[in-house]
Amino acid sequence: MNDCNAAAQDQKRAESIRRQYIRREDNKIDKLRRLDSKVKAPGKITASVLGVVGALVMGAGMAQVMVWGNMAPGLALGIPGLAAALLAYPVYALITNARKKKYAAEIMRLSGDLMRE
Repeated sequence: MNDCNAAAQDQKRAESIRRQYIRREDNKIDKLRRLDSKVKAPGKITASVLGVVGALVMGAGMAQVMVWGNMAPGLALGIPGLAAALLAYPVYALITNARKKKYAAEIMRLSGDLMRE
């Protein structure tokens, strides 16, 4: 009887491990979420990096001016940094809109299928 329980538990463990390696069919909502992420993520990442780098460069320029009193080098750093930080959102919108056009048909098809169900 004890051997029977051990064998049953081993079978359950084996089945549990096996399920992890079986490729399951993705459902439509998972596909739709992945596509939506594929549209938005590149623009978010690019804009975030641009905004952070721009803010850091602008901050370095401000430090040059306020701490060390170097007006010309400070402005030479600060103004381009400000421009880079201000361009973050337009860059996000540009990238995201281009990717929306690329994936729009498939997203509309999947969302239409889901709304009909």
